[in-house]
Amino acid sequence: MSTPAPIPTTDAGQQALLPIYLATMRQRFKAETNRLTSGAMRELLGEHPEAELLAFPLSYLYMFHWLRHNVPAVYFEPLLSAFRQPARLFLMRLLVAETPEAFVSGYIAYWRDQTDPGPLQQAQLSSLLTARGGDAEALAADMLAAWRALDLFQKSHKVAYAELARHERKRYDEMLGDADRERLARVDALPDPRPARQRFAKLGVIPAMGCPQTCRHCMFIWRPPRAREADPERIHQLVDSLTDSVLFTGGDLSNHLEHFHAAIHAMRHVVNFAILLNGDFADDPATTEGVLKRMAEAVDARPAHWPKARVLLQISFDEFHQEVYIDKKGRLRERIPVAKIANIVEIAPRFANRIQLALLHKQTRLNFSMDVLQKGVFARLVNELGTRGHQVEVLSTAPSTRLKRHPDKPDTPAPVLKDASFVLSRHPDAPILLTSSTIDGYGRAETLDESETVKEKDLLRQVITAGPPPGEQFDIDPMFWFNGWVTLFNAVHISLGNLYEDGADKILARQRKDPLSHALHRFDRVLLDLYAEIRDDLDKLIDKATGPHHLFHMLTEEPAVRLHMTRRLIETA
Repeated sequence: MSTPAPIPTTDAGQQALLPIYLATMRQRFKAETNRLTSGAMRELLGEHPEAELLAFPLSYLYMFHWLRHNVPAVYFEPLLSAFRQPARLFLMRLLVAETPEAFVSGYIAYWRDQTDPGPLQQAQLSSLLTARGGDAEALAADMLAAWRALDLFQKSHKVAYAELARHERKRYDEMLGDADRERLARVDALPDPRPARQRFAKLGVIPAMGCPQTCRHCMFIWRPPRAREADPERIHQLVDSLTDSVLFTGGDLSNHLEHFHAAIHAMRHVVNFAILLNGDFADDPATTEGVLKRMAEAVDARPAHWPKARVLLQISFDEFHQEVYIDKKGRLRERIPVAKIANIVEIAPRFANRIQLALLHKQTRLNFSMDVLQKGVFARLVNELGTRGHQVEVLSTAPSTRLKRHPDKPDTPAPVLKDASFVLSRHPDAPILLTSSTIDGYGRAETLDESETVKEKDLLRQVITAGPPPGEQFDIDPMFWFNGWVTLFNAVHISLGNLYEDGADKILARQRKDPLSHALHRFDRVLLDLYAEIRDDLDKLIDKATGPHHLFHMLTEEPAVRLHMTRRLIETA
């Protein structure tokens, strides 16, 4: 391979991020290559008569396009320089060819010109040529035609995200439109099985939906406008009467913490106050301490005769939130720097009697071993804390209750590390939690590489064939938005109405009576049949779904489908 091209790194910060960026992209490149050459390209080629013979070269033609889709050209050779195996070196050279045509012709020429018997790929190329009377140009044309028929990499990330955002905006715009209002009117007409107000294990509050980050896995792209005439006190009073646990969420609430503090002051009966933040607020130790101190002071300010409360501070922390990427100016950036998370981890133990810190992590291949605690973003955190004189001690680890499939080794289910706790040596009595979960294919996550995430396909198959295992449910506890919407925890596109217009009693009665919500709650397979009554793409949705939650989310995205399902559930009750 030729000498790597100069890398545009002109300062220490860029130089520090470059090895992280290259290591991450090499892993993604390797994982996708292995996935394709291990059978994925053969599946993509389907009924093509020469699928077996074309699978290998088209796997690398896929990676040719993958590089240009994901990596600036200046980084091609530095990225590929790590793959020096003699048998693949010619492929690494071809991957930096100018055009797909040059890649294909170069591949054919390489194997055609080999004189000694070689690996299977040489024999396959020979068979392809023989079938065309040795005509290399005809073979190149056929290989390129087979590739084009796959219709891959036709949209840039920017274009794909824009289309997803339009779809998401349309979904929000249609919420509580004519179809939804007709659906809710039908629910209102049903008898109430439990007229008294119920209590909930938890409730959600969404002051605003927004986040300045553009993480590649985020389920939200377009964010609804902020409420103009919000009534936080009304929501606080209602939530306080219904539960003792509340989650404040909405993307990232760093700019709305005053509402969280007000809730702690106002909700007498709530003792568990959870909030989800991305950690970007922690610019420096002083700022971080100020944010955590104000949370602790809000807890301390509650009257002494009220139940004792505690904050669960949940911080997103994984290979996506802490990703090193290329910004619009071509510079390397760390989306949310590990140093900011280190500020939070370093300071949170000082408030351990009032604030429990939990790092929320998205599962990747690292979760299939202790690598999740020894490599990747957690290792970067440990190293950063080490430069500050801290030692990290892992106290406990626990696997998921279900076996899952490794993205690189999907044939055999295996355990994943789901939960862990650790302490800083200076604060041995202040454990910090790390908990992980899978990524469902909503929003930008729809465009992730197949090899990047852990999916729940086995659970999906169980749900649609035999029903969910005990304890596996679709969460339908209400989420109260400051703009008045009341939606479901696992389906913010399904609204029970507008609190300000309909009133709490009607909203809560709908939650008790709504047959669609309760069918979702138990993953009722009848919803698949009802969907198929008016839509013809059920099989495509099942194939696309990353898990049961994703499938049932997609089944209910359209207002007309929600109305149809509700009407049919009422008719057959």
